[in-house]
Amino acid sequence: MLKHTGTKIIETQRLILRRFKNEDAADMFNNWASDDEVTRYVSWQTHSDIEVSKKVLKMWIDEYSSQENYNWAIEIKENGSVVGSIALMNIDNNIENCEIGYCISKAFWNKGITTEAFSAVINFAFNEVGFERITGRHHVDNTASGRVMEKCGLKYEGTLRKIHRINTGSLVDCKYYSILKEEYVD
Repeated sequence: MLKHTGTKIIETQRLILRRFKNEDAADMFNNWASDDEVTRYVSWQTHSDIEVSKKVLKMWIDEYSSQENYNWAIEIKENGSVVGSIALMNIDNNIENCEIGYCISKAFWNKGITTEAFSAVINFAFNEVGFERITGRHHVDNTASGRVMEKCGLKYEGTLRKIHRINTGSLVDCKYYSILKEEYVD
């Protein structure tokens, strides 16, 4: 039985994972949501202006009213800048499964930030909420995302063809990964 808690603050060595606030709109827009390279493999459109980011944040903040909502801002402790988002999604209470999705500023690629956030969320999902299985997926061309999943202990399960629609409207193949609670070592 899952013990849903909603989005709680998680602290790591370099990061604070926390709920989004309206004041995060500028960081969201400037650091990742307006960058076509960052949004290349995601399902949502690149933000054309800060008003789009403000609307998305309002929607996300409203969703915090649900105890089954897990959507964190990735904040750098050193300077308080929000550089991305990480969330538990596609939650299935019946089989105690969820998926982790994330997006991070290009300036923070290849610095271990995503791996650090992902590891902390896995720990939270298994030990606080009680999930039995956590999955992840990425566009077949987004190999860096696959490396993050592998570093966090997820195992490659297979590639599903034309399973995800990216923001260009195209259906794309995705590689799927998972980790089971009994495989997890924190």
